[in-house]
Amino acid sequence: MNPRQKNQSILIVTFLVTLLVVGILHLIIPQEAVSEDEGRTLSQFPKLQYADALTGDTAVKIEKWYNDQFPFREIFIRAGKSWRAMAYPNLNADGMAIYLIPDEEGTFAPEPLPEPTDPPPAPTQPPLPSGTEEIPDITETTQPTQPAEPPPLDPADEVISTKLLLIINKRAMERYYGNETNLKAYADRLNKLDVKLGEGVQLYSLIAPTAIELFAPEEHHSGYSSQELCIGIVNDALDPGIQKVNAYDQLLYNRDQYIYYRTDHHWTGLGAYYAYRAFCESAGLTPAALEDMEHYELEGTYLGSLYRVSKDATLKDNPDTTEGWKPNADYTATAWDNSEMTVTYKIRLNDESIKGANSYLNYSGGDRALLKIETDHRIGRKVLVVKDSFGNAFVPYLANHFDEVYVIDPRYYVRSMPNLVKEQGITDVIILNYMFGTSNQTWLSGFDLIAK
Repeated sequence: MNPRQKNQSILIVTFLVTLLVVGILHLIIPQEAVSEDEGRTLSQFPKLQYADALTGDTAVKIEKWYNDQFPFREIFIRAGKSWRAMAYPNLNADGMAIYLIPDEEGTFAPEPLPEPTDPPPAPTQPPLPSGTEEIPDITETTQPTQPAEPPPLDPADEVISTKLLLIINKRAMERYYGNETNLKAYADRLNKLDVKLGEGVQLYSLIAPTAIELFAPEEHHSGYSSQELCIGIVNDALDPGIQKVNAYDQLLYNRDQYIYYRTDHHWTGLGAYYAYRAFCESAGLTPAALEDMEHYELEGTYLGSLYRVSKDATLKDNPDTTEGWKPNADYTATAWDNSEMTVTYKIRLNDESIKGANSYLNYSGGDRALLKIETDHRIGRKVLVVKDSFGNAFVPYLANHFDEVYVIDPRYYVRSMPNLVKEQGITDVIILNYMFGTSNQTWLSGFDLIAK
């Protein structure tokens, strides 16, 4: 055997042995239910059905399972993220570049934009859409009277400042810098969608502020770092027919409660509840009171996305607790994970079995192409939520009201949104994003694709 043939034989044997080892590992390593690093549920081995074999779906589902359950998959993902962080240190978690300049103390912060000349006017409550019920009188048991001033902040006793994060009193917060051009472009997208949806469909805009707006001293959210100002820029550019959901005030005036995680960038189940309450005010619905829903609390071991980014010991020693409230409705929830809409399964909302590092997934699972919730209500209204991950904790509350709830994430759903609204008889559409989502190019590109 000449050297060339010998090398080829070694290569072939190595390849076959690798395939054999991977195959054996697939069989002996237990399947994972969720991915901690991706924040989503993972495909399980599919139930083999004759109909799927005829259409070719069996091969698609097995491929999806194989990809999701690849041995040591999480290790490879983390290694890839570490490499990207070393190769491209100025990328944030969404893969978008930020530009850093030294601040006065010699640390680094994103470059600020020019101060606006005139701040946007304070938002006003828009009129109720036609055909909706009147909002009942608010009582202290269901809707506490809003105080004259937001609850005061605790003194900033412990402060840790990094390039991307501010950690105050064991709470990690992302730094935010708005861009007026991007904010107006976001509003323009919603205006075009409103025209596309046509008469008979009410569009809502709900932008969730991040924790730094609510829990940091004012110098960290002034100028174009003010999310109140930036939400105002969007609202001012929206057409009058679009309802502007004022979740900001509901969150601000309840910031003395556990409404945002300390180690994660998301709001908690309680924070999402206050946003839901704001939506009900815009939609002419009576929000369910917390005491009228079943409450649950998961173990206090949750270390979220901001801990995973920073690995800060202070955060590690102060993990979060996750709690939620289950909707008062009989429902069936069906999920489609992939853009081809070939992998479908039933889920439970507010799933208490999802704990630990994946606690945020308990509300309605991770980000996916489509979720459909069918309830026992018959009010003649169906709602579509077009969202980023903040929507996952918000969605279960809508099952208290609507006949059907549809949830899509433009990063995975690729079909026509207006067609979905028309075909399913959807009456209400909510665009729900957190502040960074208004300029996230991956999400926006997906939105542009499905809004046509």
